[in-house]
Amino acid sequence: MRATLLLFCLLGIFSCTNEQKEANNATENAIPAALKPSAEKQPVLKVDNPSVSLGRIVEGDSVFHTFNFKNTGNLPLKIISVNASCGCTTPKWSTDAIQPGKKGFIRVKFDSKGKEGKLQKTITAYCNTLPAENRMAFKVEVLPK
Repeated sequence: MRATLLLFCLLGIFSCTNEQKEANNATENAIPAALKPSAEKQPVLKVDNPSVSLGRIVEGDSVFHTFNFKNTGNLPLKIISVNASCGCTTPKWSTDAIQPGKKGFIRVKFDSKGKEGKLQKTITAYCNTLPAENRMAFKVEVLPK
């Protein structure tokens, strides 16, 4: 029994690592040559507030938050994709390349249908930054109806 449990745990760990490697490869392949970062030139995604509390909401309600950021690097910043830690969170983001010194956004909608309690959700933006993953998070407490 323990051997079976250990096997499932190991499989879970390896499958998570492969997913992250696949996301990194997809991001790298989607970056145009002119926007590929190097040691001398690279964009930097600097989020104004990367971790926020959205307070309390009632189960079934939705809440929105916009993560504003600035490209503090010296190469245009391109967001390739944005993933949320679960299907209850839907992201939208700046689709144009963000020039150095300019601002962009990642807006998320959290749908609390079927959720309850204190929750924390993570949003990962895959960009032409080094490293490619840029994480933001929010906390929300979902009260029962």
